[in-house]
Amino acid sequence: MAGSAEVAVALVVLVAVCMTANALRLRARLRALLPLPAHVAPMDPDQDYVLLTARDVHVPPHVARAAERHARENGLGLVDLLPRDLPVDDVLDLVRHTDVESYRADTFGMGRGACHAVLARRDAVSAAGIGEVSGLDPDELGAATARLRLYTGSADIVVARIEGHDQIAFRRARMRALALVIPQTLALPQTLLAMAAGYLLVVGSVALAPVMGALLAVWYCAVPWLVFAGTPVRPGNLRRVCLLRPIHVPVSLVRTLTAPRTRWERDLLARREEARTWYRAEIERGVGRFVGPRAEECPWCGSRRLRKHVTARDILQGKPGRFTLERCGDCGHVFQNPRVTAEGLAFYYKDVYDGLGDVLAERIFSSNTSWYLARAAMVSRATRRPRSWLDVGTGKGHFCRAARTVLPGTRFDGLDFGAAVEEGGRRGWVDHAYRGEFLVLAPDLAGRYDVISMHHYLEHTNDPLAELDAAAKVLPPGGHLLIELPDPESWFGGVLRGFWVPWLAPQHLHMIPLGNLRNALEQRGLEVVAEERREADQGPDFVASAAAVVNRLGLDVDRPWWPRVPGVREYAGVLGTIALAAPLMGAAVLLDLLTVPIARRNSNAYRVLARKNLG
Repeated sequence: MAGSAEVAVALVVLVAVCMTANALRLRARLRALLPLPAHVAPMDPDQDYVLLTARDVHVPPHVARAAERHARENGLGLVDLLPRDLPVDDVLDLVRHTDVESYRADTFGMGRGACHAVLARRDAVSAAGIGEVSGLDPDELGAATARLRLYTGSADIVVARIEGHDQIAFRRARMRALALVIPQTLALPQTLLAMAAGYLLVVGSVALAPVMGALLAVWYCAVPWLVFAGTPVRPGNLRRVCLLRPIHVPVSLVRTLTAPRTRWERDLLARREEARTWYRAEIERGVGRFVGPRAEECPWCGSRRLRKHVTARDILQGKPGRFTLERCGDCGHVFQNPRVTAEGLAFYYKDVYDGLGDVLAERIFSSNTSWYLARAAMVSRATRRPRSWLDVGTGKGHFCRAARTVLPGTRFDGLDFGAAVEEGGRRGWVDHAYRGEFLVLAPDLAGRYDVISMHHYLEHTNDPLAELDAAAKVLPPGGHLLIELPDPESWFGGVLRGFWVPWLAPQHLHMIPLGNLRNALEQRGLEVVAEERREADQGPDFVASAAAVVNRLGLDVDRPWWPRVPGVREYAGVLGTIALAAPLMGAAVLLDLLTVPIARRNSNAYRVLARKNLG
């Protein structure tokens, strides 16, 4: 018994230490916020900026002037105004997701804010297609803020005195906005989970070790005071929250979950229901029709020595179907066999990068800046500054946007078969947007580009060898071809099997070993001048796979392609998944740490730069 008591006390102490460390982390983020000056001299209104406000929010003229001056003096395209007296939970929701200093320094991320008032460049508001600028639902303003930064780049969050906001209404809407705008793969907001987890830890500590648990409960009540001490934010309800936190937290959770749906959320749910009707009809016809006949020969070398390599599922969205990847016994090429048909690919791509998946995909691509910069740097080290660069499979042009900072004098054009590339053109991320298939457009592009890049593109194509043929013909002598691909020879792919994320079935049709690509380039008159493996790694494999498992089990029970409308059984599954997620992710983190030496030699991707011969 004594041993059990000591363990319980140790666990309570650990919870207290973690709680304190997290409070200090949040406090540091709050201290990075800049307060707007209380008084600013009158000045001519700046016609280059427009103020967007949520319903019932009034921004005094002197506050608007101060925000405009701050934006002009710092070259900002977007300034979010955080009310100085914003309620405790609303502020914590924001800083849990946002490191203010990093947000200020990162010009490539999506916008975040307090969902009350935003100052933005007028041209960005117009380009983003935002019509209403006042009387918005808080979550509508949250979505607008996220989108606006894609057109402005530089942004900041400042503390201001704003009048007229309904604290309870904003609390509910803000939590729902975080659930739907930011982590779209979660059915419940991350902020709600964080609040509930902390509360349950305190309750459990009181049950395990009553005396130490009671002390922890007192400290739990004092933590908000520690978070806000010495910061420019002064929540109007801070004292009440500290005194009544054991009651405040569950009441806040219930109010948030039972709040009426906002206009923006009703629109999103209507789009989901419309999608559900379409998916249900498609699935009832059977997903087996999405798979074509099995090939008897390797599409890379023609060998008939094929064997099953791995069976995978759609771990990205959880759509139904199983997909077999076979490996060639002669050349090692891994490919989907039988292959998903064009109709099937349309089904499985739907709502991944556009539609219902647009916001999540946008946020993921906007967070990969370090990879984009590394790709551009690889080219800049190997050749003089290129005059023109074509990025094939560019999407909305996130790579081109970042690469300009490495090669400011280079013209970046983008090519993709979807409408996303046209959006990239409207944003100014690509100088010229080509919409169509590379194989079709290639004859008209010959000789125009010093560099062609294909980043995680070839594995999606039906005939990667034909794509290489086209690239070799388009490039002029001395031009460079940059290719980045997942590495099917990675040790992690063999260990994690169908849950290794880079298999990405059914989107990835071909997985090309580095040696095969090198030989194919040489056969087409291109000399490999540089290779990178570890530098191209896409992140920790075990953590990514654990997240894929959790996603597959179904935190988002409202996916429109699931076979039935969610009910008690599905939501019970969500709770079970949440309980499983923490130990699973913890084990994955530990495994990634233990396998660092292997990861250094076995990256999950590689990058190749080749130059077309002069002869």
